[in-house]
Amino acid sequence: MAKEGQNRLSAVRRFLASSSAPLVSRIVLGGVFLAAGASKVLDPGGLAASIRSYELHLPEWFASISAHALPFLEIMLGLYLLAGLFTRLSAWATNGLMILFILALLQGAVRGLQIDCGCFGSSTEESNLWLGAARDVALFALGLHVALAPIGRFSVDSLLRRSGSEPSET
Repeated sequence: MAKEGQNRLSAVRRFLASSSAPLVSRIVLGGVFLAAGASKVLDPGGLAASIRSYELHLPEWFASISAHALPFLEIMLGLYLLAGLFTRLSAWATNGLMILFILALLQGAVRGLQIDCGCFGSSTEESNLWLGAARDVALFALGLHVALAPIGRFSVDSLLRRSGSEPSET
């Protein structure tokens, strides 16, 4: 039994180190960010209402600016991740957003808020904030994988590196 567990762990480690794994992580994370941003871009008022529903006592101007800017940021990061352009920078930016999202969801769940999380646009249904936080922890793990794994050959970054002009990721 222990030998079988070690073999599985070894297989997982080999896959995570392969050039395919970062591609899979990039596609999933980029796709989720693209879908989340696209679902919110046409309804900034609904997103602002979702942000306010967390009762974080944020200034109104912050909720308004966030509701207008966040969907475009999510779309941009999603596209960068899908293309593999500025991959590490994009992954770290998504990780930063994921930490904020996780903290917002957890504080709402701990306080027992029964609200729509606003994660994929506004809806009239309440979200399970605990499940939303768990989903975001999994997405954070994908973001860490993308940020820390080798870039992989299936990316614009890799093509640029091979052609001799590398994008700057400071």
